[in-house]
Amino acid sequence: MTTIAHPDPRRHAPAPAPASARPRVLFLLEQYPQAGQTHIASEIEALAADYEIGILALRPATCPYESHRPHRIATTLPEIIAAVEAFAPDILHAHHLTMLGTAGEVSRITGVPFTLRTHSADTLALRPRGIGARLRQWLRGEPPPARSPGFPASLAATESELCLGVLGFPFARPWLVRAGVCEAKLVDCFPVVRFDRFHDRSPNGDAVMSIGPGTGADAGFATGPAATADFLRLQRKVPGRSFNLYALAPASARQETGTGPAGSGDGVTLVPFVASGDMPREYKKHRWLVLTADADAPTRGWPMAIAEAQASGVGVCMPALRRDLAHYVGEGAGILYDSVDELPAIVSGPVPEEMRERGFEQARKSDIERHKHLLTDLWEDALRARAADHPAGAGFARAATLPAVTPPPSGLASADVASAA
Repeated sequence: MTTIAHPDPRRHAPAPAPASARPRVLFLLEQYPQAGQTHIASEIEALAADYEIGILALRPATCPYESHRPHRIATTLPEIIAAVEAFAPDILHAHHLTMLGTAGEVSRITGVPFTLRTHSADTLALRPRGIGARLRQWLRGEPPPARSPGFPASLAATESELCLGVLGFPFARPWLVRAGVCEAKLVDCFPVVRFDRFHDRSPNGDAVMSIGPGTGADAGFATGPAATADFLRLQRKVPGRSFNLYALAPASARQETGTGPAGSGDGVTLVPFVASGDMPREYKKHRWLVLTADADAPTRGWPMAIAEAQASGVGVCMPALRRDLAHYVGEGAGILYDSVDELPAIVSGPVPEEMRERGFEQARKSDIERHKHLLTDLWEDALRARAADHPAGAGFARAATLPAVTPPPSGLASADVASAA
């Protein structure tokens, strides 16, 4: 795409869509269509019937999936502004804290309000480091993590009237507020899962599955050698049962990040990356899902696999890393464990029927069809306010001036968020 100059700030705001048309929402993403970002694809799918969806990404996907929507790539701020004005959205919507700076700046320039959905990987990085983590850092001689100067500035974008809301997992609320996100803009929300795609009450197979190793960017679990070793150790204690370890990311993504499989053996089958659309039948082959975690890695939040497995009738076992996980797994709907040594007798038997039933109901809490109103209510409130203020149908007013200094289009680098732990 050819780089262009900033649009003339004296121009009027883009003409709004006709009153009879669906509201126009432009997704502003770091990458698209990236394999493993099921939450984004599921959200778009759930909203497409009621909104005219456009997709603008700052860079192409490194591991694209095949069945995706038309989209546009813009790599500089002038290109982004031009693309936004060409689509003439009513709302901007972004994903991940790394996009907050860009979304806020584009919103300020164009006058189009925005929302943002955070996820496990970007919010867990804001968690205060415990004494154990600081001690390990000191023993390894590692320098303390440092935030970039742009990090607080990007979070300040949530103070703007143009920021309609920031959706996040309930456990992340105190960390987001402590980091500088406007608390009044926070909306607690469960993960984005297409419940109807996974819901299946038919009998399951008797194998045991886990997911990882991988990049950890999407679900945040089983991301290191220690986590994989736990799954291997569990298999050795349950002879005669099939154990399958599914890759969290395509091979090329794992090679990029240096987190490829540690190798098969000990009766564990390593399953290559399976596209999201094919996962429902994979879950049905299994009786139990056992997620493992490396205590030294700070990227374990509320994995979508928990809700997907529960909707598929699979029993779930999750490390008891934090108290909030009881809220996500659900009372009586799964197992929270301290050590895999507690699990051999559990995974050797069937999932208790009461636990399975509670799992179905717990998974519904992550159904995007059930909670998408938490997002769309923000949009509809803004659209009604605009209609009241501009009965003739004028669009949102753009900024009177453009920034004197053009920020990098990515706002925050991913490393900036990771260093905020």
